[in-house]
Amino acid sequence: MRIGKASSVFGRLLNIWKSKNISLPVKVKLYESLVILTLLYGAELWPLPVTQMKKLEAAHYKFQRRLLVITWKDKVRNEEIRRKTGLRKLELIIKERRLMWLGHILRTEDSRIPRQATEWELRGYKRKPGRPRKNWMDIIRRDLKGMDITWDKAGELVTDRAEWRQCVAQCIHLDAG
Repeated sequence: MRIGKASSVFGRLLNIWKSKNISLPVKVKLYESLVILTLLYGAELWPLPVTQMKKLEAAHYKFQRRLLVITWKDKVRNEEIRRKTGLRKLELIIKERRLMWLGHILRTEDSRIPRQATEWELRGYKRKPGRPRKNWMDIIRRDLKGMDITWDKAGELVTDRAEWRQCVAQCIHLDAG
């Protein structure tokens, strides 16, 4: 995962995080644009298991606590940390990025490789016994089901970028609330 790379970026900016002359909103913007982008590079394509999502969220809260100069000894809840920084859960950020990527893919021509890859299935392949691993399409279908949208309806909605953005924003807003 990318936690190590994000930690490295965060560590290089310690002077900024510790500075009393820089306001919290500026620090949060820097954190969003440098650390979160490093942490979530390519995340729209990750079929994340719950354990890895928890690790990402833990790192996210650890970074935010350091921004706010709060230690675990202070016993401040994660909801309070989010309220102070104004940042969302990484799970929602990733979901939004995944749905935006889906919109991009569905707007591309059928001849493009990313479009073909979303609809391609290996014939004759049978999964081994046991709990099947989730793939990107499984997660997208779950996201669409949570939005009460069918695959065909999503194909229609994405043609209007503004409408698709609004639909995704509503979905994320409902999940956050």
